[in-house]
Amino acid sequence: MRYRLLAAVAAGTVILTIGGCTTSPDSGRPSAASASSKSGQPVNPYVQASVDPPAPHEPVLTVVGGTTPLSLTLDELNSLGSATISIDEPFVNRRETYSGVPLAIVLAKAGIPDTATIDTDAIDHYHYVSVVKPMVDSKALVATLRDGAPIPYDQGGPIRIVFPDGTPLSSVLDAWNWSLTSITVKNPSDAGR
Repeated sequence: MRYRLLAAVAAGTVILTIGGCTTSPDSGRPSAASASSKSGQPVNPYVQASVDPPAPHEPVLTVVGGTTPLSLTLDELNSLGSATISIDEPFVNRRETYSGVPLAIVLAKAGIPDTATIDTDAIDHYHYVSVVKPMVDSKALVATLRDGAPIPYDQGGPIRIVFPDGTPLSSVLDAWNWSLTSITVKNPSDAGR
């Protein structure tokens, strides 16, 4: 379970501190500034219940609401295209290299236009809703590898959305949806249906 789920029970402007991470009810995410415990040791902001990694034939991402529904295994997702970015990862405060598929490619394959509003949903049912265009303009990447290795569930994997440094959504921490499971068009009329 992520810290942001626990923040949902908070009311008003209460700030919760859990395991050394500070979470704000309006964002539901640990703040980037709180990625260290009181002892100075790094805190894993992605902590969640133990989850078995997906089998090779199991889908890791479903995309619905466009003209072509997708249910992609990790290999199928990776076969759509490839990009690699090095970023200052805001939740762990260190430089990391991510490889994966540009979100624009995934959405184009599913027939979802830039004008659609999408809902990204994670394994813990955390949602981030956005119009496609700002995410594409920010070069969102559906990351499948971190520093050349698969991303473990307890560290935000097996897939997650990341943004290159300096792009508009790179500083919108709520948009960085980790342990991503699905993308759904929120309003079918937005997708030109």
